[in-house]
Amino acid sequence: MKKALFFSLIAFCCFFRTQAQEVFHDSTALLILDKVGAYFGEVNSLKFNTKTSQDVGFRDDFFIKEFRSGEFIIQGPNQLSAKVIAQGKPQYYFYNGSQIVYYSLEDKIFVASEAPDNTLDMLESLYTDFGIQLVAADFLYPDFAFHMTETMDYIEYLGEAEVHGQKCFHVGAANAEMTFQIWVSQDLEARPAKIVVTYLGEPYAHQVEVTFENWEINETYPDSIFEFLPPPNSKQITWTKKD
Repeated sequence: MKKALFFSLIAFCCFFRTQAQEVFHDSTALLILDKVGAYFGEVNSLKFNTKTSQDVGFRDDFFIKEFRSGEFIIQGPNQLSAKVIAQGKPQYYFYNGSQIVYYSLEDKIFVASEAPDNTLDMLESLYTDFGIQLVAADFLYPDFAFHMTETMDYIEYLGEAEVHGQKCFHVGAANAEMTFQIWVSQDLEARPAKIVVTYLGEPYAHQVEVTFENWEINETYPDSIFEFLPPPNSKQITWTKKD
């Protein structure tokens, strides 16, 4: 299985290099992506865990690998609560529809910023304004398949594969700037098991890999878990937007 997957990835990369100027959208792949978008467009709440491996710029000439784990709760269109552990340090994010707050438990500091009125736009602004990619959330868009056709020149179903013993459909996509791979569970609920994004820009290609586990769907969570109450002895600092 691993050997077959390895050669399918080689074919994926080689195909894109030779066909980069053409548009190829496989109907089977689009059907899978459309099912994912429809599923998440209908749920009221999500809870899931992530394990992330990410290449991070260390110096101008190379990247280093960093690892983090996360627990996320998303409710409705505009509530999110998250705990992220990076390098052994717990970090928390709270979003209530109007404000996003970051809190570092170890440093006892927090920062707050006004935010867009929906979770997807908030996640995008968090990355655009502050360089924080909290979670790979492309699949949360109800029009996921349409979004992919608008941004990717190449989309193809790459076959079946296993992710941690779970049978999945493997879809690859690419444009001139990046490649995108998603492994979607073959269960009745079309949920991603893993996403890999490879950025092809300068100075070197770099990658983000996220695995998803422990899904809980349509639970009801109190509004209080999306609100931040500063703990005793915590200090607020200024959240500076990146240049």
